Amino acid sequence: MTRTWKWPSSLSPARMAHVLGLVAVVAAACFWGYTLRQPTPAPPQVRAAPVVPQDPAARAVASWLAPGQVRLNVAVVGLIRRHDRAVAVLKVNGAPPRPFMAGETLMRDVTLKSIAPDGVTLERAGTSIRIAAPLRRDYGSSGIVRVP
Repeated sequence: MTRTWKWPSSLSPARMAHVLGLVAVVAAACFWGYTLRQPTPAPPQVRAAPVVPQDPAARAVASWLAPGQVRLNVAVVGLIRRHDRAVAVLKVNGAPPRPFMAGETLMRDVTLKSIAPDGVTLERAGTSIRIAAPLRRDYGSSGIVRVP
């Protein structure tokens, strides 16, 4: 007589799935418990910065590159004034001329404080700088003038 293997009557397939699930949960808990209990490596030791001898040339180069006051080269190209507004056309640090109104910022820490018929006043870190406008040529007569 040939006998075939059958599941034991006390262990149903549903119960077997529950047992396998419990075994998987216990295995995962053991794996993560072992992984998280591993000692962490010691932080790398910080080495002291090497002592650099003082060099006056290096100090001069560092002062050139260090942040500080920005060099300012402003030229007044022209002034335009109406009864209620004024605009100054300024060339800042060699850039193409741009129009600015009073109160506008030209660059970091530099503000156009006021515009007058003969020049402009800039404010840089609390100090005022007066820059004269170029002199207007007197063509003599008003109206259309032929320029050679």
